Amino acid sequence: MTDTATDVISDALTAGTPTADDILDALGNAGYHVIKPETGPAWMPVTSRSLAKVQQCAQLLNDGNTLQQVADGMRVSPRQVERYSAAARHLGLIEQRR
Repeated sequence: MTDTATDVISDALTAGTPTADDILDALGNAGYHVIKPETGPAWMPVTSRSLAKVQQCAQLLNDGNTLQQVADGMRVSPRQVERYSAAARHLGLIEQRR
């Protein structure tokens, strides 16, 4: 990545009237990891904060933690961890176990 995220976003903003998707596409094309759920189940998180929690949950699960350990570590209910982990699986963030 030669451009900073700020450079990429600035370039996207100067190109006409960009949409949020245009900016996210520009970041993705520049090599940045962008999670942008196009469509999905109703429980799929779409805000940046909820997507960050999905990523955190995926990382904890990939590190070998149980759902209860993840719930304790994130200070959320086990049911919420189930939702985050389902979203993480849907987005391909959970590593396959052998």
